[in-house]
Amino acid sequence: MKLPYRIGFIGLGIMGRLMALNLINKGFKVSVYNRTREKTQEFEKLGCNVFSSPKELAQFSNVIITMVQDDKAMDEVLYGPIGVFEASLSGNYLINMSTVSYDYAKKLKEECFKRNIRFLDCPVSGSKPLAEKAQLVILAGAKKEDLNDMRDILMSMGSHIVNPGEPPSGTALKLAMNLIVAQMTTSLCEAVLLCERLNTDPKFIFETIENSSALNCGYFKMKKNNILSNNFEPAFSVKNILKDIGYMLKAAKEKRIQLPMTETSYNIFDKANKAGLSNEDLSAVLKILKNSGKI
Repeated sequence: MKLPYRIGFIGLGIMGRLMALNLINKGFKVSVYNRTREKTQEFEKLGCNVFSSPKELAQFSNVIITMVQDDKAMDEVLYGPIGVFEASLSGNYLINMSTVSYDYAKKLKEECFKRNIRFLDCPVSGSKPLAEKAQLVILAGAKKEDLNDMRDILMSMGSHIVNPGEPPSGTALKLAMNLIVAQMTTSLCEAVLLCERLNTDPKFIFETIENSSALNCGYFKMKKNNILSNNFEPAFSVKNILKDIGYMLKAAKEKRIQLPMTETSYNIFDKANKAGLSNEDLSAVLKILKNSGKI
């Protein structure tokens, strides 16, 4: 590893912005690239190098972190005449923290191997509040030696690292975890709807959860304010969970397994997306459930 670390961060959306700021706050030298230039202005004021292309950023960096929307967005920053892979990266690190499809993570591992790039497949578990506090869980599909080299960088954005194996095991675990998140959300919203229709205040659902050793968990606490105040400011948006469920179902189809509850969740979130709720918190599916006699 060439020292000192020169981190190039690509993708300054809701999560990426906070993660990059945490790196800066920990004293790392960070350069940035974002497709829309206005999101880089904050970082320019902090003294960061702002590059006009992924290739230029990659040429300057020895650790590249990507935190973008999906497979297509990854293609846009990695390939083409101004993409990351046009730079000379042999021996350097590429850490993908975006949630991509399992097939894409496999392809990226193979691409990095051909180019002698040390690849870490590191999506994150957690949403905006945890990103702000650098308390994300890093799902690090990586070789042990690469993970050891990058541990300080990763722990500047998170509170715990899970290493399920080499790439693309991080993406496999991420999709499995988001499957749980999707179904927890739809189950909670259905419970709220049922309570309301049975003339019982749903606030008692949360009181019961908070006093239950089996059900009490941070996720339900996070969703309490969304649901009871009818405030669906996104911590994790409908469009993003829909994208991730699509990746789950694609992987399941390729492995010839059935995920019937996940298919149902996809249909619910797809309906919410088509109803104009794509940028609202995923708990906004409650609106769809309330307005639908049948999904």
